[in-house]
Amino acid sequence: MSQILAHSVEANKILLHDLYFIKKRTHFKSTVTEAVCTICDKGLGQGVSVTAKKIGQKMRLFCQHHLPMDI
Repeated sequence: MSQILAHSVEANKILLHDLYFIKKRTHFKSTVTEAVCTICDKGLGQGVSVTAKKIGQKMRLFCQHHLPMDI
């Protein structure tokens, strides 16, 4: 919203007008989810680092406590 002062010469009045600028919202679909450990469901919000490892054909996320070292 914005306001403008307009002076009318004929009536010698000052008018105050409110101007509304409509902003179009952009809607989008997303499949983003929080990165959490596959085993314990802890993530960055709990102060745990999360690492991705590819096991077979799938990508799995592990925290620093459950990260498999032999794979």
